[in-house]
Amino acid sequence: MSDRVETVSDRSPSGRTESGRRSDRSVTTPGDWPLAYHTLRNMKPVQIAGIFERRLRHAVVPRLPVDFDARYEKRVPDELSITPGPVSANLTRLRESLTESERARYREAASEAANGRFTFLDRTIDFGEQIDWNHERIDEYPRLWRLKLESFQGFEWVALSEESASAVDGHRAALERQALEWDAANPIGAGPYLRRSWIPHAVSLRVLHWCRYAAWCADDDISVPDRLLRIIYKNALFLENHVEHDIGGNHLIENAVALVAAGVLFGEHDTGWESTGLDLFEEAARKQFLADGSHFERSPMYHVTVLRRYATAYDLLSSIGRSTTGIETAAERALGFLSQLVEPAGRIPLLNDSVHGEAIEASTCLAYCRACSLTPTERSLHHPDGAGYRTFPTDTGTLLFDVGDVGPPHLPAHSHNDQLSVLLWVDGDPVLADTGVYDYEANERRQYARSVAAHNTAQYGGTEPIPIGGSFLMGKRTSVSVVDEGPGRIEARHIRRTVAGPSYEHRRTVTTIDSGWEIVDTVTGDSGAAYTVRYHFHPTADVCESSDGATEFDVRRDGDWIASVRFSGADQIRLTQTPYFGEYGREQLRAMIAVEAPPGSDVLTRFSTDAIPGQTSTAEETQKASRTTSE
Repeated sequence: MSDRVETVSDRSPSGRTESGRRSDRSVTTPGDWPLAYHTLRNMKPVQIAGIFERRLRHAVVPRLPVDFDARYEKRVPDELSITPGPVSANLTRLRESLTESERARYREAASEAANGRFTFLDRTIDFGEQIDWNHERIDEYPRLWRLKLESFQGFEWVALSEESASAVDGHRAALERQALEWDAANPIGAGPYLRRSWIPHAVSLRVLHWCRYAAWCADDDISVPDRLLRIIYKNALFLENHVEHDIGGNHLIENAVALVAAGVLFGEHDTGWESTGLDLFEEAARKQFLADGSHFERSPMYHVTVLRRYATAYDLLSSIGRSTTGIETAAERALGFLSQLVEPAGRIPLLNDSVHGEAIEASTCLAYCRACSLTPTERSLHHPDGAGYRTFPTDTGTLLFDVGDVGPPHLPAHSHNDQLSVLLWVDGDPVLADTGVYDYEANERRQYARSVAAHNTAQYGGTEPIPIGGSFLMGKRTSVSVVDEGPGRIEARHIRRTVAGPSYEHRRTVTTIDSGWEIVDTVTGDSGAAYTVRYHFHPTADVCESSDGATEFDVRRDGDWIASVRFSGADQIRLTQTPYFGEYGREQLRAMIAVEAPPGSDVLTRFSTDAIPGQTSTAEETQKASRTTSE
């Protein structure tokens, strides 16, 4: 036994220098070249073309003797009018779906933003009265920090937290001043093109936030500065020309909802944006959702985000009489999937790139979809073309088993090495939990969060099932398949075949028993290496060695016993601690049990919620009989 803490590097856990700047780890690192190759070879032509187009524009546009900002300004009508009704009504539905704690959090964040103080990824900059868009600390922080700053979330926060715009005149004046100053300091084409202020993803978010804000003000008979309306229009024009077909995934859906919102808000100007957005939503409905209704990036956080956008688009387009059959079908299937995946407490499990506190709560998303007149269409999680999640409920809890492949081959950005991983809830509370995400920088925390060692599964030697590197790179893919499945039982296998490293096979069987669950692991490989089975517990779970011996552990919460964990077939068992990234930028330590075994042998794990001294499981009896026969 050992109480050693297993963490990422103490010397440089965030991949930064002493000054805080990001380390220079990217595809320029030779070790990542094979990963870049496998990532590129799985990309679609539109993605590769987009990479070269972006690099070309970034290099050429700032050097051209053309005032691109002025060109966009000329395309903005001299007299702008808005139709705020549909956007305002949709905003009200979203606001009324929020929990009181979410509204309180938005209210506080809006007040902070109005005072020039911004906290993202648990990192804060207090700008005071005027935001310095070139502040040196912005570039020291993860790139996601700047994206959030330049998406102007404060506008949505204030509109979601307050019914009346007149109740927060001071906040409104400050936020509007920030937007006008940003526009003056960041003209299109003056700096890095399609970077920083003009990343289309950031443009999409601020267009949506500003549209909601403008409709919220108009609903309270408060005029929005004409200059702000012109900025919204100009940003929508830019977005229309820079839709992220090359990136795809959730980015494309963010583009789509921003264009729909702007098209509906500026409906009298016949922009055609709502039609463009509708086409994008229908394209994504065909390409981005799996047979069980899950979003193909397999991140519950992004699933909630894209489902929320589909609900918004459905609500807005329906209000202006547009046909929304494709959007409705995709949204209701996605809603059905979320209804089956949501934790008992109404939160998302942190599968793949997911954290709490980023998207709205899963329970809020469900309520918002219902408010938009969407009803869930549940399709079986057992569908062979689904995400590959299976749930095993008992009277006291639920175990989730991941028997699916990682995300889409052409879009591995948010995928983890979580093949055959499990999660567990007892009495509605999390017991076994995934790791979450610290940030998206190419640092050691990022590598750890995506690694097999960060998940509740088995690892052969020190091998990663799929090589990972950089921020989003992923190497040659492996395969996962279901071998046998029946009521309360499933056997699945994960195979890694490669000439560049060890090949192996991992078989895992999960069975529901009267008092809990049994998991049997077997790993065999060509190098004869030992394997390790890891179980990471939620930070609220206390784990200690049982009085019955070193192969059994008790799990408690707030001093109360909730479960026991018993192992057999192991050479060594260690109780240690590992990092948990439940929110962006935050790290906690939590208990982890690592079980080491020789190749080809079985490791039996039994989670019991009904402690009966001396009880022997069916799998244990079979294992003992097998050992007796072999002897």
